[in-house]
Amino acid sequence: MTPSAHQPAPTPAALCKPGRFRGPAFSCGGGYSGTVPNAAGNVPAGPVDQPLPLARGYAVFGSDSGHQSLRPPAGASRDGSFGANLEARRNFAGDALKKTRDTAVALIGAYYGREVQRTYFAGGSTGGREALLAVERWPRDFDGAIALYPAWNAAVLNLHFGRMTRALAQPGAFPGLPQRQALYKAALQACDALDGVEDGLISHQAACDTSFDPATATVGDQPLRCAPGTSGDGCLTDAQIAAFKVLNTPTVPTFTLPSGEKNYPGLTTWGTDFGFAVPNPAQSAVLTLGLGTDAPSAYPMTGVGLASLTGVATSPPYSSTFWDQWVRYFVTDDTMFNSLALDPERPGVWQQRIVQLIELQDANRTDFSVFRARGGKLLLAHGVHDALVSNRATQQFVVRVRKTMGDAATASFLRYYEIPGYGHSVSNQFGAAWDSLTALENWVERGVAPMNQVVADTVGVPGRTRPLCEYPSWPRYQGTGDVNQAASFSCATR
Repeated sequence: MTPSAHQPAPTPAALCKPGRFRGPAFSCGGGYSGTVPNAAGNVPAGPVDQPLPLARGYAVFGSDSGHQSLRPPAGASRDGSFGANLEARRNFAGDALKKTRDTAVALIGAYYGREVQRTYFAGGSTGGREALLAVERWPRDFDGAIALYPAWNAAVLNLHFGRMTRALAQPGAFPGLPQRQALYKAALQACDALDGVEDGLISHQAACDTSFDPATATVGDQPLRCAPGTSGDGCLTDAQIAAFKVLNTPTVPTFTLPSGEKNYPGLTTWGTDFGFAVPNPAQSAVLTLGLGTDAPSAYPMTGVGLASLTGVATSPPYSSTFWDQWVRYFVTDDTMFNSLALDPERPGVWQQRIVQLIELQDANRTDFSVFRARGGKLLLAHGVHDALVSNRATQQFVVRVRKTMGDAATASFLRYYEIPGYGHSVSNQFGAAWDSLTALENWVERGVAPMNQVVADTVGVPGRTRPLCEYPSWPRYQGTGDVNQAASFSCATR
């Protein structure tokens, strides 16, 4: 431990008051960034044609998740050095949520002279994990939550990041931007029409995962796999194919996971944009959150330093820096530890520490009985083509909730939707915009359950819409009608 390991960790927060306070409060989840979120902003994947929460009369609050990043804003979310401080570690694991909520509610009540009527929580990624932690641990403090692309099992996800990192660091395994684009085109060519129409989106991902193999796929009329002994921008070498298959397949630790799961299920890989060259302003973020530009390296890992974290010019995979920081500051407490040397599936002497961190960090509980009994409602959504946090993991979570509480009880308080083409908060295929807050308000305050929800695209084909299909269903084209209108699709299960 460092000398500062037991020093108190301050928790800066933001609270924005509306011009006209209706009574409810709204908490926005902070990220792994160690920076205070924009409390005047929108919910994750929020609508572009509706008032923001502040304009709806919400008093909005949020915090930095209980730690302050030492990095500039552009690289703040990849700074794990706060993990050396035990209180900051506990804050990040959830304690900051309760501290911030209680303080904000007290301040709001004192300012307006009346108690807060309801409190909602919304967040994405780590903020999505925080939304689940909030209603799991403090079900009497929150009336509803919106969790987008939630990293609910963040510590187990780190194990998958470690396996990915070790694979991508192998000689010749790291794919450049052209090779990633070739894989994407091959998957689209093979799987786009599986949902009934070629519209630039893979909606029937389960069928794609069953049938697609990069070793035998084609791009145009050419094999995706490079000829033996060759390489090129339009094909993948055997080493690159092997690395992508690691991303796609489960990480299976030899020890028992506290959640009861047997693995981290791997990323949806076929059809996902891991970062390639396209003339779109969003692509810089897609590249950063995907595989970046440089292969991961041994300590000191390229891109973890202060200067290079300010942009994407020399950035290893986002997942690799996460793994590197977690290993050095959370697992080993050794800032000079070579993270490539730790086997995430067989961690040896670090196994017990990793299990403890999983118990501390992850939203493992699946019994929401108290939250449900109070009328609490939970909306979950995840982009199918998320390059950082797997939608398959959210599927696992929802299946376990249904197993714990039963299908009928789960349906009375929870909805989970998947969005084809949408990535991790940003995408060039389908930029999701969904009025989740209105859906939550109607369900909690009026008893009207979500029906026929629609998500709009802001990027790929701006203005096109798709039905939000509750997992395990997916949008299937009905055979007639405008392919850019949700009404032309139905939610299918096979």
